[in-house]
Amino acid sequence: MGVVLLKNLFAYGQPTGAGIITSSSKAHHKTRSYEKGLDGSCVIATSVSSGDLESQGSTGRHTPTDPETPCNSKSWLRGAWTALTGFRPTPRMISDAIIGLADGMTVPFALTAGLSSLGSTRIVQLGGVAELIAGMISMGVGGALGAKAESDGFKAKMADTLKLVLGSSADAVDLIHETLQPYGFDLDARNVISDQLRQSSDKMVDFLIRFHYQEKEPDSSRPWSCGLTIGLGYGVGGLIPLIPYFCVGVHEVFLALYISIGVMAVTLFLFGYTKTVLLAEQDCEKSTWKAFKGGLWMLGLGGGSAAIAVGAVYGIQMASPALEH
Repeated sequence: MGVVLLKNLFAYGQPTGAGIITSSSKAHHKTRSYEKGLDGSCVIATSVSSGDLESQGSTGRHTPTDPETPCNSKSWLRGAWTALTGFRPTPRMISDAIIGLADGMTVPFALTAGLSSLGSTRIVQLGGVAELIAGMISMGVGGALGAKAESDGFKAKMADTLKLVLGSSADAVDLIHETLQPYGFDLDARNVISDQLRQSSDKMVDFLIRFHYQEKEPDSSRPWSCGLTIGLGYGVGGLIPLIPYFCVGVHEVFLALYISIGVMAVTLFLFGYTKTVLLAEQDCEKSTWKAFKGGLWMLGLGGGSAAIAVGAVYGIQMASPALEH
């Protein structure tokens, strides 16, 4: 039984507690698990009872059309995006885009709102564009360096694990037992699995990396994709509050400010709502209110940042005459 379960672990990934919903059917003596696939889709793993484990195989895979599948009702938005574009973004790409868009829509918006108190759209245009370009570069470079550090950290962890396996196999076996024990493997099953893994240092290293340290090798293009996604996200988000200032006269800065506030109020709310929907794990009924709160939170964050920036500029202007004297 231990060997069969070990094969399933390597074939389908670790059944971690997070993100798994299990239900039991006494009539069929099965346990149904909902897991995330590598592409973020939902897959169903059906495990039969231990008495039939060896004879029937431990896992059956089905398409996510099962009515019990929580992924069926997750987010129509994700399905619509995939249907329209033919492209399904990975969770990491969504996370990078959110980082860039969130900063892009809050920092330049607060800056332009603060500069508006100076009374010239020209100042807002120049200051906003300069900040936008600098922000895109700094955010993109920061994202790329962070992803590079993540890749270097994984390589170092691989080297340390290989050193452990080759130098102290007993300690490596202890880690295997420590990894398997929370999932109900008895001592005999753990011994069988550890004996199988000891026959190959590569398999033992792979097992420890995937299931004990729970790490996954980053894609080789991750630094570039991360930097570009964050940088472009910042540019797109930061351009939105700047557009009204290019559509009015030089002295109509407050008209542009009011338009920018209205546009950003809608944009920030929609961004927060959409972000929550894209990342939601609950079904649609439960996630609607959460998505609405996410929109309000993003609106409050951006609006609060802009209000603080405007207040700071007004405060400096009021203090300037006193400082001159």
